[in-house]
Amino acid sequence: MIKNKMICLLFFLSLVFFVYGIPSISAEDAQMIYVYINDNVLSIKPADNSSAAAFVTLLQTGDRTVEMHDYGNFEKVGEIGTSLPRNDKQITTEPGDVILYLGTEITIYYDVNSWNFTRLGKVQNVTTSELRDILRAGAGNISARFSLTPPAAGKTPAFDFDTKTVLLNSGYTMPIIGLGTWTLSNESAENAVYHALKDGMRLIDTARYYRCEAGVGRGLQKAIDEGIVTREEVFITSKIMPGDYDRAAQSIDDSLKDLNVEYIDLMLIHQPGWNDEAVYRAMEDAAADGKVRSIGISNYYTRAAVDEVLSYARIVPSVIQNENHLYYQNSDLQDYVKQWGIVIESWYPFGGRGHTQEHFSDPTITAIAAAHGKTPAQVILRFQLQSGYIAIPGSSNPDHIAENYDIFDFELSESEMSQIAQLDRHQRYETW
Repeated sequence: MIKNKMICLLFFLSLVFFVYGIPSISAEDAQMIYVYINDNVLSIKPADNSSAAAFVTLLQTGDRTVEMHDYGNFEKVGEIGTSLPRNDKQITTEPGDVILYLGTEITIYYDVNSWNFTRLGKVQNVTTSELRDILRAGAGNISARFSLTPPAAGKTPAFDFDTKTVLLNSGYTMPIIGLGTWTLSNESAENAVYHALKDGMRLIDTARYYRCEAGVGRGLQKAIDEGIVTREEVFITSKIMPGDYDRAAQSIDDSLKDLNVEYIDLMLIHQPGWNDEAVYRAMEDAAADGKVRSIGISNYYTRAAVDEVLSYARIVPSVIQNENHLYYQNSDLQDYVKQWGIVIESWYPFGGRGHTQEHFSDPTITAIAAAHGKTPAQVILRFQLQSGYIAIPGSSNPDHIAENYDIFDFELSESEMSQIAQLDRHQRYETW
């Protein structure tokens, strides 16, 4: 029975290729391939050749599980179960290279090797050290499921409170708590970013409109120079400002230059404007070029607004960053976008300037804070995270930054979560 199914599948693929030709994947419209290994997901950007295109076409008929074993202490290798077209070239592999060997075997490299191979793609979302751990390098067999289905599709992405991250639908992991830099000068941003990274935060949020990207970049570089972090450990978010919507591609390059980084982890449209589709297309192109890893939108609050973006998006947004706090929780939007694995991120988690003390002095919050020996700010942030919202409280005060991060040694009960959820007034403070 299995043999007959395989013959039918090969006949189907041969017919498709004969009638339509084997498509070539352009950098512009490449589909990501996801590899599920235990509780981990590798995100692979396909190569631009007929072999990778044929592999994507194969996966369109269904997921494919490959039993992989170690070979030569530099790769995991396994039989695909069919033959794909070859585009062999002399290649010196790097960790993360995904290679087709003899047309029938797929390999994922965690070290270097040189031979005649066909390149299928490149792992995008983990460091070499993380890749070796996921592949159990040198430690026996693994079962790898290759799929075109992104992680978290159809459900609210689960937050990992041990690693303090969430796996985005792009295949990249994003920290669930970070530092916002709105209203900070370059000097203040540099100092705040440095202290945030020193205290353990790994998510930094900025924007062209904030005019402090250079300071963010300097704070990051200072932490790197002192050995506190590596670039790969830090998740940088920026946004294209409305004034730059007619030059979105250049705006992304400007952010890269000011931040002094080779890539931006998450780029957002700052708010709806007059040319959203063209701006979004520029972000998709930047993702294809490796300048941006994940993309999303900010200040889109309704189903209709999200549907409009999805109507033209080739890459589904990973994140929607919105105003979200005790009195405006907008859980309806979160429930709606989970079908695409989109995560909601909260700016103004304390209500924003002019409203912070009102939130901190809310009787429900103060009572729960006293019960846990925590501050109101920590209870609010813990509520955000347990509700599935990434939070980016802004501060230039090193003590407050440290306080905001110190929220992983307690947990709110179901009753406490329900009490806080009932504080929702559907009340926004801003109008953009």
